[in-house]
Amino acid sequence: MPFIARFRRWRTRQSLPAEQRARLAGQGSRREQQRSDRAALAQPLALARCVTLDLETTGPRMLVDTIISIGAVAVAERSIRHADAFERVLRQEQSSAHDNILIHQIGGQAQGAGHEPADALLDFLDYLGGSMAVAFRAEFDATVLTRELEARLGVPLRTRFVDLAVVLPALFPDRGNVTLDDWIMDCGLPPIARHHAIADAYASAQLWLLALEQAARAGLRTVGDLTALESAQRWLGKRH
Repeated sequence: MPFIARFRRWRTRQSLPAEQRARLAGQGSRREQQRSDRAALAQPLALARCVTLDLETTGPRMLVDTIISIGAVAVAERSIRHADAFERVLRQEQSSAHDNILIHQIGGQAQGAGHEPADALLDFLDYLGGSMAVAFRAEFDATVLTRELEARLGVPLRTRFVDLAVVLPALFPDRGNVTLDDWIMDCGLPPIARHHAIADAYASAQLWLLALEQAARAGLRTVGDLTALESAQRWLGKRH
């Protein structure tokens, strides 16, 4: 099965236009990514660039539905980098269902006029660079992004994800929040236009800042310290 998966990815890459293949070649090898990942884990939390992201999709099924829009915001040196943000609407061959449009407010015309999906995903990979990704319910975003990258570009997802839905309860164990809205309200953050990818990414960035402050109080100094806390929280089964 691993061989078949690699062959399928190779065949997808070979079918791409030359310009897209050239951009993929500049992404770096798996070995380089592993070295970069190890270096990232040793980075001080106070300095590391992390990217909070959110995906709006054609539905809630992470194994089936596709990406409509990507929103992301960088956080570095314990501040949100408003100038270092990313937003793309991916062109859809057929617009999503009416009920879905009511949620994310991206109409059929906007979906049809979006960016070519492979180019948008390449842009996003360039934007991410070697940064760690942060998302609320990260399993959904990571799974959908993995499928899209493999189907459209023939590459695996090599980005490390941190799940706010796991990290926040570990850092604030006395709070019983479950949803992103719960955390936004409990932390006194201003209301946002929910289900817009860039707005949700910005809300996650604000929560990430609070997590970084609490992590420093708890004596966590590096990215690796925080990911170890997340792993321990998962092992204990403590996730909201």
